Amino acid sequence: MRVLAKKTPARREAPDGGAGDRRDALGVSGLSLTLGTGVPLLADVTVRVGRGETVGLVGESGSGKSLTARTALGMLPRGARATGEVTVADVDVLAAGRRRLRELRRTRASMIFQDPRASINPVRRIGDYLTEGLRARGVPARAVAGRALELLDQVGIRDPGGALRCFPHEFSGGMLQRVVIAGALSTEPELLLADEPTTALDVTTQAEVIALLKDMQRAHGTGMLFVTHDLDLAAAICDRVYVMYAGRIVEESTGSGLFGAPAHPYTRALLEASPSVHGDRVAIRAIAGRPRSLADSPTGCSFRDRCPLAGDDCAETVPAHRPHGQSLAACLRPGQVTP
Repeated sequence: MRVLAKKTPARREAPDGGAGDRRDALGVSGLSLTLGTGVPLLADVTVRVGRGETVGLVGESGSGKSLTARTALGMLPRGARATGEVTVADVDVLAAGRRRLRELRRTRASMIFQDPRASINPVRRIGDYLTEGLRARGVPARAVAGRALELLDQVGIRDPGGALRCFPHEFSGGMLQRVVIAGALSTEPELLLADEPTTALDVTTQAEVIALLKDMQRAHGTGMLFVTHDLDLAAAICDRVYVMYAGRIVEESTGSGLFGAPAHPYTRALLEASPSVHGDRVAIRAIAGRPRSLADSPTGCSFRDRCPLAGDDCAETVPAHRPHGQSLAACLRPGQVTP
């Protein structure tokens, strides 16, 4: 059974001086998530997405990115307990009941899941999948089919009419991902949670889908939380970026600030572990060790075992977010570079 608990935490200011408010598409403040066994999954996560803004969420696999996005829509693991504040399009998610959450997901917020085959009913046709969201939004019955065809055409599906009659198993992974993206766009949401939305797509189609998402943002003022492992893509399309490690936000910055002058050692390590798309001959450095879970790190900085700048003081308390340039970094030595 899912358990939701709500409290009012202190807000942490963003680098631009604002703390976010209920006019934002997404406001997450002091979010912590714990399993019924007491194992922590997220700790004091604060994320803000303004209307019309693209915000990136990056980090290694298992850092809590997808879990944060799912929690924003009240989709929690069984037996999990959430505390903090989560507001989506003026709806208090942690206090909302099932009916309220269902209405929110149908009409005001959408999510593109990482695995399209796990997010679409395999025994229903593509047409049923797309038209259900359109009808829930109140689109007239005579216009539903035409709008579904338009959406499939926008995401590059050839023969949209034939595609509406197909079942999911008749599509490849990349084609099905396009269908899921079309479904997310069908509601013209105020908030779009995009979890690795272009992973299964080729480079050309990826560029077309990104352009489509940006057009939707401009037309409807949609705020987008873009979860990705692709740092170059995040740098290209995101206004701000959050870096996540072991269930915590370790750095927040503007896109240019994060990739031009990273403040946290983990952010710098991620950039050094990524190949350059510009052909620069720079050695790729793997991050030593393995990510530490919150359960294994009750005190101190969770990155300290892998950090070349770590000292004895890093094991004492969880570092607070400190300003450095255009960033806020949860580090005792923000901006320092390894000799």
